[in-house]
Amino acid sequence: MQWPTPGQLNPRRSHTWESAAAAGVADLSRLVRLHPSDPLVLIGVCSGTRVIYDWMDAHPEDLDRVVAVGMIGDPYRPRDRWLDGTPDPGGQGVAGLRRGPIPERTHWVSVPGDPLSGVLPDCLLRGVVRASALAPDQVYDELLEDLPDTRPRLAARLKLAQQPAQWSPQLLRRLDDAAAVLTTYRQREYAALYESGEDGASPLTRLAAAIVDRVDARDREGGGDSGHGGDAGWSRGVRPQLSECASGTA
Repeated sequence: MQWPTPGQLNPRRSHTWESAAAAGVADLSRLVRLHPSDPLVLIGVCSGTRVIYDWMDAHPEDLDRVVAVGMIGDPYRPRDRWLDGTPDPGGQGVAGLRRGPIPERTHWVSVPGDPLSGVLPDCLLRGVVRASALAPDQVYDELLEDLPDTRPRLAARLKLAQQPAQWSPQLLRRLDDAAAVLTTYRQREYAALYESGEDGASPLTRLAAAIVDRVDARDREGGGDSGHGGDAGWSRGVRPQLSECASGTA
């Protein structure tokens, strides 16, 4: 398979995800320097999560100050990470996998059907996104500008092999899945799931509660440092031990 380059998607695009993220990292660094002794809570949404990952990678000296990280609709979400108290959203991020340097203090929030943070591992859009210099939502927007209405046309748009008679049932299913993901993204109905939930406890409400728990734990322990390693039991949606958190507040 040969994935389209950013220029093939839209040569008029002049900014890249990398340049936008670099600008965001610079802004975040400036804010952190303005408060050199304050603990931190970092929140990333959708493609903006890259700013948080890149900042943490670039500033290991400040990680002790980070009490919690919240990643909402993260296109880098690992498939085994989701917020405690919410159902397994299924799938994984469309842009690849990043856990960051402090996964034991990171909360991933996703909902079933999120087209950026919950695609199938073999989704054709993963290759397109990872080959592009654009942010995942930009890639989706580009493809939706003229979404093909047949499998052969979609395959051509995605730069796949042009021999429909030789396509396997698996490839046909993957083409249908890619079209469904793009349609879901365009309709945006999944976004409402982040603010709805049983007994009023939406995923975003649960994220806020998890962060408050970490802040409270930090205060009880007097801001003790836990170091940077380990997953602290966060795999498969299990909340990490609060005693493992480092200093930080919102």
